[in-house]
Amino acid sequence: MLVQRIDESKAGPPPEPANFTGRVRMQNLAKEGGAGKLELLAVHFDAGSHTRPHTHPSEQVLYFVRGSGFIWLADEEQQRVPEGGIVVVPGGVVHMHGATDDEAICHVALRAADGPTDWAPKDAPEDWRSLLA
Repeated sequence: MLVQRIDESKAGPPPEPANFTGRVRMQNLAKEGGAGKLELLAVHFDAGSHTRPHTHPSEQVLYFVRGSGFIWLADEEQQRVPEGGIVVVPGGVVHMHGATDDEAICHVALRAADGPTDWAPKDAPEDWRSLLA
């Protein structure tokens, strides 16, 4: 059994950096631990960095372990998530998440490895950058 820790020095650039704004690094905890049916990532966002709008085929759990970040779900207002906050994002819902302009964050993202992330969902708002104002 492997006991792991979140370690930013083990994090690297995301596999598809164009789907993020600002500097983002990922530590693949599932791969390090030998899990094949889970996606478990420690995601480090510099202040102001975040994902683009996207969807997942199943639910995603976000656990904000360092710093206060944000989450935006389609048809809802952007919401600040405090350090220690946990959010469950329903499968198939367009959403974005990351750091506010005030501070860097790290969140753990967990979901079933049941299909790829859709980084160009048809129902994503074209003016998504205005949602972060």
